[in-house]
Amino acid sequence: MNARPTRFSSAVFATKAALLRAHRSLTDIANPVPRHSQYADTSFPFLAAQSITPLWTDESPSEQWYQRSKVENLRLAAARLDNCHIPAGQTFSFWRQVGKATARKGYQRGRMLQEGCMIPAVGGGLCQLSNALYQVALDSGCTILERHRHSRLVPGSATAANRDATVAWNYIDLRFRPPADMQLCVELTAEQLTVSLRSNVATSRPLPIIESPPPPIGPDHACDTCGQTDCFRQHSHAEIERL
Repeated sequence: MNARPTRFSSAVFATKAALLRAHRSLTDIANPVPRHSQYADTSFPFLAAQSITPLWTDESPSEQWYQRSKVENLRLAAARLDNCHIPAGQTFSFWRQVGKATARKGYQRGRMLQEGCMIPAVGGGLCQLSNALYQVALDSGCTILERHRHSRLVPGSATAANRDATVAWNYIDLRFRPPADMQLCVELTAEQLTVSLRSNVATSRPLPIIESPPPPIGPDHACDTCGQTDCFRQHSHAEIERL
């Protein structure tokens, strides 16, 4: 289990993150990554890979508010990804396509893994989408240019199978290049998230369809139930809702 975070360790983390964000911004100015067009198109008949995961994975009362926020965050991000066309050999960047997740854009406080803890943060929960994107990119033969594992291994999840990809604006990104022109399709129903990559050429690879749900948040890492009452991050559920 990770050491308990302190105000000092969190300040160090925030400083490092700010420097990394600045460095990524300068790098992207020097080497710009395209934002790909989105439009409905029926010229991608072949399903190259698909991931299906449930939206609601934790029935504990303390997590229901965060679950609803996560689903809303996924819906907003999905709207920036669905029907995205990625030409062969061009770079796809999660953050270039989705943009920064802010409250002004409607993103809410979901759970985010930071320093070994699941903390409430605006845009929390988007890693379910980046995990699925990484899996379909990998299974459809895309070249993975950038991918970062989560900082904590969760038994039974995509992290345990080494098929996860965490994201944090803007310095921790997911980037890949497709071997052929591809269309990214992202759909949320009332119960599940479906991420697909479609191609205009047939593939001899067997079609993998992943239906592995992320496990519930462990009680030793969620602020409401971790038991570390002297941690500076400890807030009541009512306080978090007011933020």
